[in-house]
Amino acid sequence: MSRWTTQELITRLQATFGAPNVEEVPTADAAIQVTLPESGDLGITIALTDREIFVSTPLVESSQVRDAHGFNEACLRLNPINLLSNLGLTTINDRDVYIVFGEMAPDSSAEQIELEIRTLADNAIDAVEALKSYLVSA
Repeated sequence: MSRWTTQELITRLQATFGAPNVEEVPTADAAIQVTLPESGDLGITIALTDREIFVSTPLVESSQVRDAHGFNEACLRLNPINLLSNLGLTTINDRDVYIVFGEMAPDSSAEQIELEIRTLADNAIDAVEALKSYLVSA
């Protein structure tokens, strides 16, 4: 299979997740936002590059973590059992944000991408539940 273009992947994901739930992110090249109503309107971002398909969702802003050391250790312990997804820390709009993310080959099948999106959503929800005791608003 060849690599996906943004428009090809949008068209495929709209057929799977519904056209209103899939859109191109206007501020980023080759990025797509998928909203999952069945997961509480969780937003999944997909970024396409020549080397990978990067799938991610925000978990929690670092300012909402009351015990950063404990939270970080819990994330490291959760990571190996969080199938197909990883936990990380990045900066979004000048704020440190913990994310759940996964990477795929740029020529992954539509079915593999759809599975990654659904699995990432499930893992994000599970991670929030497992880590909520470390959050300010637990």
